[in-house]
Amino acid sequence: MQEIWDQVEQFRRIQLGDRGELLPIDVITLAELELRLDLIPFDDLFSKFNIDAALIQDFSGIYVDAQSYYELDNGPIWRRYRLRFSIAHELGHYVLHRSLAEQHKFTTFGEFFEWIRSGDGEKYNLEKAANEFAGRLLVPKSRLDEHYSETRFEIS
Repeated sequence: MQEIWDQVEQFRRIQLGDRGELLPIDVITLAELELRLDLIPFDDLFSKFNIDAALIQDFSGIYVDAQSYYELDNGPIWRRYRLRFSIAHELGHYVLHRSLAEQHKFTTFGEFFEWIRSGDGEKYNLEKAANEFAGRLLVPKSRLDEHYSETRFEIS
């Protein structure tokens, strides 16, 4: 885990600089403007594939569930939070696993998706790593430590 934490902190410093501690982390702006990734609404992504977001096989963008994307500003808050986490998760794959995926020459999203879905225990490790990256990106450790210090006596 320490390697993932180090990578997310390095990513935060490089991509966000002084804004890296401001909450909420704007992963949409980060993806689109800083990394130049296209966010592409994909009709029924969740109902068809049971996912909210997915990297494009050439790492040029992220497919996002169209309904969640279009309801980002005025839909249910849970959907906004879920989509933000899903985009942060895909950024985790982008940072942590890009070189691994680039070893394969995918010609279609279907091939890429099957590669992601296969891999037995390795898939679990890749997904776990991307989840850890997303959590650390969305909640900087320094802010978590600060909040913990403020509230720890209220708990007891």
